[in-house]
Amino acid sequence: MKSDIRLNYPLWMMAFIAVLGIFAVGIHSSTVEVNETATSFFIQVEGFAFLLVFGSLILYLIVLSIFIKKVKQYNKNNPHQKISIISLRPPEYLEADEGMTHITRRAVQKVYTFYSWALPVLAGIVIALPLPRLVIIFAILGLAFVQYWIYYAEVRKHFKGEEE
Repeated sequence: MKSDIRLNYPLWMMAFIAVLGIFAVGIHSSTVEVNETATSFFIQVEGFAFLLVFGSLILYLIVLSIFIKKVKQYNKNNPHQKISIISLRPPEYLEADEGMTHITRRAVQKVYTFYSWALPVLAGIVIALPLPRLVIIFAILGLAFVQYWIYYAEVRKHFKGEEE
């Protein structure tokens, strides 16, 4: 089960979220200048911001290509349980049997519980305080990151006993 991409999928999404956070820091840097006219739009990035923006884009492409390779490898080894890279249904749902369905349900319930209190708290903070846009972006990325961590930790807890 350790090599099952469906179990490791939340880790991949956490990596993509982290790279997106690096990109957000770069694009919101004080050295970034956005110019917009009626017919054109361009962003001028200099110095360290340039390194963050384009470094995160390159890192994103590298992580994405490794992820796609892993999904193709999984699909080749599991022709009856293929997963799609682009799907409305998250591939981390493990529903091969009743036990897997129960594990998935418990993990999803914990994520739902997290969001049921985290979103109203975040909304209240954003409404009450004049926060910079980057802080709000990081808060949203943080919620997404914690969502995947909760899901991964719950599913991993059930499979840890199998590996020993």
